[in-house]
Amino acid sequence: MRAFAFAVPLAALALCPGAAPAADLPDLSRVDRALKKEPAYACKKPLYGLAVFGPKADKKMWLVLDKSKPDAPTYDVLHIDRNGDGDLTGPGERVKAGADKSGSGEIIESNKFALGDLTDPATGVKHPDFTVKVQGDGAGPTVMLSLRWRGQFKFGGGYPEEAEAGYMRFTARPADAPVVWLDGDAPFRFQRWYGGKLPVGGSEDFKVFLGQPGRGPNSFCAAQEHILPAGEWVRATLLYKDGMGKEQRLVCELRERC
Repeated sequence: MRAFAFAVPLAALALCPGAAPAADLPDLSRVDRALKKEPAYACKKPLYGLAVFGPKADKKMWLVLDKSKPDAPTYDVLHIDRNGDGDLTGPGERVKAGADKSGSGEIIESNKFALGDLTDPATGVKHPDFTVKVQGDGAGPTVMLSLRWRGQFKFGGGYPEEAEAGYMRFTARPADAPVVWLDGDAPFRFQRWYGGKLPVGGSEDFKVFLGQPGRGPNSFCAAQEHILPAGEWVRATLLYKDGMGKEQRLVCELRERC
């Protein structure tokens, strides 16, 4: 399912769209990356990712990709810190791709980890259908997290601004791990979606994801279906400099839903 977006044709002069971060936006660079205990990994290069929860992004859950054997061609094992205690060796925290089943009993894809209900470490709310999808070879696969927020709508983390960048990638060191902020409660923030550069004096679509920013490349977490009530839309302000070098502002109402 494609992420939630809006599009609007607009004529622009020169392009420097930008926005200051909201005052209440948590500083994800300050997230504690300590790991208390790790398993003995089968592969030489486990890959680390970090999910955070809550309006302050102060509750965390580590996810580490591993292999079932050293020479396995892909990352087919996931270690997940379900209870957020920093210990990846607890019961049920090692998941094998293809060994789990969907709710209908159907065997899942080999690169998809079906994790069932996720208990939010910040609120205790259960979010159904939590999955981690891994695509590509073992050298550098892309990763997408998804769940049904509060059992209501789909929300997924790992989106880039540009299609060429691909989805999120986990890293070989915890210190470099991307941080995905899994928070489907308002207020929402925005990220441009495959926008590229707007042509001077021309017309182009301007699209945005609705969701929460992460830290690290391609880590935005976006609504994957239309969640705003009918009649509500996004207002975007584009900042640019005219031919005289003077800063200008163009306000656009993004009413179309892709």
